[in-house]
Amino acid sequence: MTVVDPTTPTAGRSERSRRQVLCGLMVALVAPGVLAACSSGSETSGGQTTGGGTPSTGGATTGGATTGGTTGGGAAGALSTVAAIPDGGGVLVANPAGGQILLVRSGDTVAGFDPSCPHQGATVDPPKDGVISCPRHFSTFNATTGARISGQAQTGLKTVPVKVSGDSVLLG
Repeated sequence: MTVVDPTTPTAGRSERSRRQVLCGLMVALVAPGVLAACSSGSETSGGQTTGGGTPSTGGATTGGATTGGTTGGGAAGALSTVAAIPDGGGVLVANPAGGQILLVRSGDTVAGFDPSCPHQGATVDPPKDGVISCPRHFSTFNATTGARISGQAQTGLKTVPVKVSGDSVLLG
């Protein structure tokens, strides 16, 4: 039996660093999504395509799943519908300006917050029992006002102005 020293280069074998291998793996994993986004198909999963063949980025995220367009219908350009936001709860929706908005509902009132925790930027979870929690270091925030309750965050959540028009929730 022949023993090969893995640190000794052999003829015909190219040496690659761990970083090169990992970068190649990342490209292989990401490239199919990039290629799909560049396709000229008339429809994509999870969204709609526009005239240029680019999938729309509007959507709502609930429990990790993204739905195309607004949640539950609503007016064009709406972030969501009031009915699609659980009373006493909230949903994460795409912000047309980029990123996400956490919409929180209490009856007919809807508030908007930047869902980035002020401590380290992790996306907070929709509220439970009137409290918004950060899954990373467990800072908590008041679901009505976004004010800090406890944890490592030193400030509350930033508000995003939203308004209700009929059943649609729009940027305010």
